[in-house]
Amino acid sequence: MPSLRYVERPPGTVLAPYLECVWEVSDLRPRSGRPVERVVPDGCPELIVHLEDRFARRVGGRWRVQPRLFLAGTLTRPWLLRAGPRVRTLGMRFRAGAPRAFFDLAMAAATDREEPLSTLVGAASAGALIRGLRSARTNDRRFAAAERWLAARLDSRRLGRLSAAPAIGLMVAARGTVPVETVARALGWSRRRVERAFRRDLGIRPKLFARILRLNAVLATLDEADRARAVDLALDAGYFDQAHLLRDFRDLAGRTPRAGRDGDGEMARHFTHPERLRALFLGE
Repeated sequence: MPSLRYVERPPGTVLAPYLECVWEVSDLRPRSGRPVERVVPDGCPELIVHLEDRFARRVGGRWRVQPRLFLAGTLTRPWLLRAGPRVRTLGMRFRAGAPRAFFDLAMAAATDREEPLSTLVGAASAGALIRGLRSARTNDRRFAAAERWLAARLDSRRLGRLSAAPAIGLMVAARGTVPVETVARALGWSRRRVERAFRRDLGIRPKLFARILRLNAVLATLDEADRARAVDLALDAGYFDQAHLLRDFRDLAGRTPRAGRDGDGEMARHFTHPERLRALFLGE
């Protein structure tokens, strides 16, 4: 059976501290009844551009068609998506807390929702992005056009907005196992200051971010051969017991630890690939 084609590449030096990668998924052959995609929270907001038919997201029991260009804020639960008949979608995947280096937005307003790009940068700038992407004839040229557009929005004044960056760095390094109070003490901050910074830069509480990190630390080591060892891997990642692990998988991934990631969908299974997660969260 034909499937979506997925490609990605890391950003150039200028954007590397803020952007994990630029990716594209495509299949221009009209196809109905595409399988549902399950996107698991990983703490990384994304700028999405649907160059062909738009995806729809399951919201309140109904399928709601997404905007053509939007910022997907930090997710706190899995998103169920369904692709249209023809697919060419480009994504710019930010590192946790990084979008405020480019957009004047308190991330709490975008949590678990699509924020139309035109409301963030204006219709002219959003239009320039989609025109530049549509005029590019190859993946590499579209990726380069996306990076040029994004790099033009980066300046020193915006970098000063990233107040949560030190705390995010400590929590990622600890894979979500360090208490918020410990992070605060290490930085000489109050717990309240940490929570305010997370609300601005990620739109979620630091404790929830820690849960997302722990879950992804398990997913980073959970390949086909390891699913039977899920409990052992969970204990290594800082979970208390099997019930603790199962609760987070249910709430954040919408599936069990032993369910294969191929069930996440033709596109979303690439997002939970162990190699990607090890590079992002484990520094491998």
